[in-house]
Amino acid sequence: MSVITLPSTLRIASMSWEQRRNDMEFRSIFGAQAVEISGPLWEVSLMATAYLEAESNAWKALLMQLRGRTNQIAIYDQSRPIPLGTMRGTMTLNAAAAQGATSLNIIAAGQNNLTLLQGDMLGFGTGLTQQLVMVVADATSNGSGVINVTVEPPVRNTIASGSSVTWNMPTALFRRQDSKSSWKYSPNKVVEGFSLTLLEDPRP
Repeated sequence: MSVITLPSTLRIASMSWEQRRNDMEFRSIFGAQAVEISGPLWEVSLMATAYLEAESNAWKALLMQLRGRTNQIAIYDQSRPIPLGTMRGTMTLNAAAAQGATSLNIIAAGQNNLTLLQGDMLGFGTGLTQQLVMVVADATSNGSGVINVTVEPPVRNTIASGSSVTWNMPTALFRRQDSKSSWKYSPNKVVEGFSLTLLEDPRP
């Protein structure tokens, strides 16, 4: 099993992000209640632009390298590769985050009175602990470069104090939802139909 990096030269016509919630609803004459039975997962769909046949090598190679659902691919949100907020630098957790936490206490030296904004993406962990979260409330660091951010989805695994937090192109690990790879040719030597539908899966 290998982790494939999305090639930076790959031409993408569209990318859609979804979050698949794993919840169950109970409904009766007395009302309704929903219970989350496991953590939510990111879902991503990619569609390629049309290519001349001679320019389609990168997409073909990527589909082959994924080997159906065998290998994983690391994906970041290309619409927001870095935060809209102004905080940068070397970010680490200033305090441990427990499993299920939705609040992260982050520190970055010299990053005083700067921001992380709603919709900014952050990443942490590797392999089984790798996770991508979204900031859901604007936050501002204090004079020591400490910032408390509220995120979703909740932390899946306990994260130790001092762990690195990625703000530059943070990724999640995905596998394909379908093992079939296909594309089609037109008489004018244009190739189209390259696509990927992916579901987050950090398991090796």
